[in-house]
Amino acid sequence: MSRILTNGRRTTAGRVAHAGGLAASGRGKPVSMNPFDALLVPPALVKRALDDLHDIAELARRYTDAEEDIRSRVEQIEDDITQMRAGVTRLHGEIAGTRAAVEPLSGQIDHMERQLDGLAEEMAPIQNLEPIRRGVEPLEHSMVSVRESVDELEPMIADLDRKMQVIDPKLDEMQDSIEPIGDLAEKIPGNRRRR
Repeated sequence: MSRILTNGRRTTAGRVAHAGGLAASGRGKPVSMNPFDALLVPPALVKRALDDLHDIAELARRYTDAEEDIRSRVEQIEDDITQMRAGVTRLHGEIAGTRAAVEPLSGQIDHMERQLDGLAEEMAPIQNLEPIRRGVEPLEHSMVSVRESVDELEPMIADLDRKMQVIDPKLDEMQDSIEPIGDLAEKIPGNRRRR
């Protein structure tokens, strides 16, 4: 049997209990434990060992719970990464399509610039409008007098139109009266208008 040592050192039984049943001898050889030595372990050490064992069990349960949570989060992150990779792959395709669509624009822009240069040359004569405008402004006064003359002519034309409407039926009557004379004239010998 082992003796209880003071000065804060463990007894042989304490060392054996602490080491899990095996104590190393001074030469590194395992020493077997006497089963009765476990009965000599103080109850406070047993209680502390049970408390430690309980704490270890709690940590194992927490780890198991945390492990499931971590696994689900890791799976979610893996799904997110897979979706991001798919999105990046689609973006590569869209970027390639955009490049293909944009490349012809450079040529079209050059063509438009050439057209604008030509348009600038065509628009150059418009800068000479000021002398033309100075030449047209005096005509405006003449146009006003022409417009006034036309305004004076309108009542005369309306009066002439009324008079012609009165003359038209008389001409129709005269034509009806003259037709028999025309027919006789055609029958006169020596008339060149015979048919």
